[in-house]
Amino acid sequence: MKTLLKLSLLGVLSATVVGCTAPNALSTKTAADGTYSVKTVGNNPWLNTKVSAERISMAYAGDLKKVSLGIKGDWFVTKEFLYKIVWVDANNMEISPESSIWKPIQLAGRETKTVQSVAPNPSAVDVIVYLKGN
Repeated sequence: MKTLLKLSLLGVLSATVVGCTAPNALSTKTAADGTYSVKTVGNNPWLNTKVSAERISMAYAGDLKKVSLGIKGDWFVTKEFLYKIVWVDANNMEISPESSIWKPIQLAGRETKTVQSVAPNPSAVDVIVYLKGN
């Protein structure tokens, strides 16, 4: 009986830890006419109530695409999160995966900070923005 209780507790603890670190994502999809749509994927319900991405805009810097987006803390206290911006080509293949790293961001209660990224090369057309708890 004690062993069963310990295993149950370990399972709940493991699920809690994994739930806190599973990332959420926001991705863009550019159409042939240059317009784009935004899709949000929430893999982590806990994180959905803590942080969100908003105000996404895309433009060109020369022949490279540039993205600007706001990352908003949805709590009333200061929290730290991690974000990663991944550029993909028209076939949704990641470009320069070694350059996509997790970066920390600290958000005061209900604060929005703007982050930007420039595509690594002209074949990059869309972005995937990952958010996770620190």
